[in-house]
Amino acid sequence: MLLKTKLIVWDEAPMTHVHAFLAVDRLLQDLTKCKEPFGGKVILLGGDFRQVLPVILRGSRTLTVASSLKKHDLWLKFHKLYLTKNMRALESERDFGAWLLDIGEKKSGSTIQLLLQCYPSIQDPIHQLYSDIDFSSVTPQELKGRAILTVNNELSMEINNKVLEFMPGNETVYKAVDMIMSEDPQDQLTFPEEFLNSLTPTGLPPYELKLKIGCIVMLLRNLAPSKGLCNGTRLIITKLQQNIIQAKSIDGTETFLIPRIPLIPSQTNMPFKFKCMQFPIHLAFSMTINKLQGQTFEKICLVLNEPVFSHGQLYVGLSRERSFEYVSVVSPKYEIFNCVYEEVFCD
Repeated sequence: MLLKTKLIVWDEAPMTHVHAFLAVDRLLQDLTKCKEPFGGKVILLGGDFRQVLPVILRGSRTLTVASSLKKHDLWLKFHKLYLTKNMRALESERDFGAWLLDIGEKKSGSTIQLLLQCYPSIQDPIHQLYSDIDFSSVTPQELKGRAILTVNNELSMEINNKVLEFMPGNETVYKAVDMIMSEDPQDQLTFPEEFLNSLTPTGLPPYELKLKIGCIVMLLRNLAPSKGLCNGTRLIITKLQQNIIQAKSIDGTETFLIPRIPLIPSQTNMPFKFKCMQFPIHLAFSMTINKLQGQTFEKICLVLNEPVFSHGQLYVGLSRERSFEYVSVVSPKYEIFNCVYEEVFCD
């Protein structure tokens, strides 16, 4: 298939580590027996370097910038095409698009002053996003266009469970089965199952997965890419059973069965590996800024009780919306820290 391919489209390229591009480059050269870049294949990259860069575990600013494709010689072999029209912002909101660009390029400085219409008097993200909704009669279609964005995963899970309490119906709790991946008996004594249950590394569902029929969830693994079941796909829960969950696509056209599968975190701060047997989903009323990159919503609330800590996070969070009217920010103060690595923009 790769030999027959004429064009490869690679979306969200700025978020991909440069090693991935080098690996594909070498693979295609080996397959085609051609020493041209990418074996002579046309590679179309899509993305915005104002957005989040590759995530480097415990990485410094220097390491994060160095992991970007733009800082490698391979970048010089690409022909650059620039898109100048903001397709997400409404025609009547050109000021909103210009404001976002200033944030993305740090033209407004290291801190930005929030506009009054974006800073509500009631600093409660759930109230800001769902106060106009009657949860006793709400439809999934009304919920799918709204999202609360957070900086870290812990706060996101906390907000998800709070929103779930407002939904009607009985709550079903699915508990995971955690086990350490080591044959050494001493490791199993050092890291008991109770300790593993308290861990929720990035990319894994919580130990206690709380769900209700009608709630919106997000997939955490690629289950069936050919059917659209990929990491990041949002679904609506339609039936909850002991060993299987039934869900439909966000547009309601297809129904899927989601099984429990073994999940192994790819990156953790722990000196050991463990396996978690759980449904590969989590609630999607609230998600981290990084997880929502590339998506558009009808209404968002950005929770910045803790400041952004990586390049482009503030820009990505605010640009998930089309106008000032549907953006609200929960923050201790009007001035917000804007983290931008300016060296990324230098060719």
